[in-house]
Amino acid sequence: MEKVELEDLIVFSRTIKVLYVEGESKLRESAHGVFKIFFESIDTAKNGRDGYEQFLNNKYNLIITDINMSEMNGMEMISKIREVSKDITILIISSVDDKEYFMDLIKLGVDGYILKPVKVKQFVEVLQKVIEKFQNKQKLFEYKNNLEDIINEKTKELQQTNQELIDKKEQLELLNLSLEQQVKEEVQKNILKEKQLFEQSKMASMGEMIGNIAHQWRQPLSAITTSVGSIQLQKDLGILEDDDLNKICTLIQDNSIYLSNTIEDFRNFFKDKKDKELFNLKAAIEELLNLVSPTIKGSFIDVHTDIDEDIMINGFKNELNQSLMNLINNANDILYNIEGERFIYLKGYKQDDNVVLIFQDNGGGINDGIINRIFEPYFTTKHKSQGTGLGLNMTYKLIVESMDGNITVSNSEHCFDNKLYKGARFQITLPLS
Repeated sequence: MEKVELEDLIVFSRTIKVLYVEGESKLRESAHGVFKIFFESIDTAKNGRDGYEQFLNNKYNLIITDINMSEMNGMEMISKIREVSKDITILIISSVDDKEYFMDLIKLGVDGYILKPVKVKQFVEVLQKVIEKFQNKQKLFEYKNNLEDIINEKTKELQQTNQELIDKKEQLELLNLSLEQQVKEEVQKNILKEKQLFEQSKMASMGEMIGNIAHQWRQPLSAITTSVGSIQLQKDLGILEDDDLNKICTLIQDNSIYLSNTIEDFRNFFKDKKDKELFNLKAAIEELLNLVSPTIKGSFIDVHTDIDEDIMINGFKNELNQSLMNLINNANDILYNIEGERFIYLKGYKQDDNVVLIFQDNGGGINDGIINRIFEPYFTTKHKSQGTGLGLNMTYKLIVESMDGNITVSNSEHCFDNKLYKGARFQITLPLS
């Protein structure tokens, strides 16, 4: 990427919301005046505890902090912030010049370190790198929006084709019985259009899957980028140890394998034939929850599981994971607008020759007028730009048609931690073999 010119940098940086954490009031006030040159919106905090509370109650793009502060130091604050967000950009401005601090900050994913007293040129260079990172995120966001536009366009085409099919069926009902040959010809045309509709539906599903892959790739790609940056920084500082290099290389390798496996899962999903495999239900669900943990944590959703450890299923693991992922994504969209506690509850147990899996949330439940239609194709309560209505329909087909199981939905009141909650309750029943 080309270097951002100073004038363009200031223009772009004024769109960034910043939290500045500094223990000394005089430094905080003087630095705040300098930062106002670059940032339109900047809040200040007097210590790590104050900074962490402001972070929880606001949406910041950038956090600038000192290390040595009362009550909660910068290291403790950054550690707590990283438990909530792995992606927010963090810069350190401190007089501490200690290699041990550098190593700990690298592990916490800090994006830059500036020693006091701060030189304007050094600050501009670091800020320039931050702006370039934000611009990369914007390009990824634009790509996602373009992908959603394509999905919307395909959905409209499918709706138009479906309406044409309905019109043709109405015409067939009005045809004279004596025109048997003509009826047969029209039936053949309809069969052909149904095949086309099915293929277009698969294309729309593929679009949604690509969107899922793009979301799933962000975290490992970010981890790889951060790891490479960590190696470069440690090498520049002359503190790169063989043990740290090996750990970082292993992390990069693990994330690369995950990216490859994601593509393999995508390819397997659209195979016409799949072989059964023996897998442990609890392990499979834990793998899935680990996969979607950035999305869940980003929405402040707690996931509680109660899965019997000895449940082994001889079936289709990928199809089950995709089905549960659709349910999780659907619950995430609902819970995002819920104030207060948000949770998903998963329970799994054996029942005769079957396994029963219960998926519940506290999103308030589904409107009684539409609950019997949620598994229908193209049925969605979201705006057209946010959903195609294929997710739950795909889940139904995977469970019922591919895995010979059953899935039902109802509204349920359930007690958790001595509190009564209401939400949607999906019950999946699958054969053990």
